[in-house]
Amino acid sequence: MSFDLAYGRGIVSIDLGNGPPADVLEPRPMSQVPLERAFDDAWSRPFGMGDPADLFECGDRLTIVVNDHTRPTPTRDILPLLWERIEGCIDSDDVTVLVATGTHRASTDDELEGLLGDLRRRFRVIVHDCDRDVVEIGVSARGTPITVHRSIIDADRVASIGRIGMHYYAGYSGGRKNILPGIAGRGTIESNHALMSDERSTACVYEGNPLNEEMVEAARMAGLDFIVDVVLDGDGRVAKVVVGEPEAAHAVGRAFWDEHSQRPFDTPYDVVIASAGGHPKDINLYQAYKAQYNAMQALRDGGVLFLIAACEDGIGQSVFTDWIERSDSPEDVLSLYEREGFVLGGHKAVFLAQDVQRATVFLRSGLGDATVRRFFMEPAPDVGTVLDTARSRFGSDVRILVIPHACDTFPVRREA
Repeated sequence: MSFDLAYGRGIVSIDLGNGPPADVLEPRPMSQVPLERAFDDAWSRPFGMGDPADLFECGDRLTIVVNDHTRPTPTRDILPLLWERIEGCIDSDDVTVLVATGTHRASTDDELEGLLGDLRRRFRVIVHDCDRDVVEIGVSARGTPITVHRSIIDADRVASIGRIGMHYYAGYSGGRKNILPGIAGRGTIESNHALMSDERSTACVYEGNPLNEEMVEAARMAGLDFIVDVVLDGDGRVAKVVVGEPEAAHAVGRAFWDEHSQRPFDTPYDVVIASAGGHPKDINLYQAYKAQYNAMQALRDGGVLFLIAACEDGIGQSVFTDWIERSDSPEDVLSLYEREGFVLGGHKAVFLAQDVQRATVFLRSGLGDATVRRFFMEPAPDVGTVLDTARSRFGSDVRILVIPHACDTFPVRREA
């Protein structure tokens, strides 16, 4: 069996030889929907509320929270569609677009231009800084002081534009995440994200996820009135738009994502070969790790993972790098987390450390061999070394799974 798998801006060919056939796990195809039509349909049938335009009265001040430059949300295309529906209700001078950076760096002028287009000059635009202009709006049930950007307090109405997909510890992206962590203060973000140590704070778990529950609570405190969220296919094209009350609309969007991206399997595999899906999903190791996280769901303890990711921009995140460089072993990374608590970027170092304690991870990339080994993985220019390792461990009839688009495929084991 052979496979052509995306790698950076090209492909790599993987030849598995004449052994037992490999299984393949792919997301269900999502129908391509023109954004304008999908938005019209969603706006005309909002979930959990009536027409969002009916919320507004003359003179109301609106804050629209949008994803920053690190997210693939097509905000530039959605924002004009949203404005068309409400511009008869309020004046553009009363609209603030708040860019939800969380703890990320500020978006540059060029990034803002790409993010917002011409409407950047029509509305007041603020790039959130988690260390400035935040005010406390309450305390969560877990005792976390909830601080958010001041423009939320100054607004009569709050809307959000986002994207729904898997999230490592919040369960799913989109919806309430634009409030916490999106426009929250640093202390609030760090206290909330410390809940990732709870085993219930995990991917594709929404109900009963303590980290997510606090995010939902924060969004309610902030007065988030409605959301416009999209689900994208593996090529970044809009497959679905949901509009409505934040929890009701998000529930519909994540159910759609689950239907297409959660893929069942029966028994964990000896070997999983996973491509991140090419550029830009494998632009650096920090981004490509999502493919590894997903692939690990289908791998047996002691198994062998082969991650295919070009990483043309290197590692991609300073804290991720720092935590690895300060550690001589995976156990050292986990000790760092116990001492220092949650730090954004460090969380992926923790996940990676847990992975390599459970399995052998090989990486095909443009990174130097020494760098790959520094991150507790083994460099592998081809699949031969991977298969030799697996066969020495499990025998000649190893069970192999290939995941060609691992960033967009979440394996879920069937119940016996």
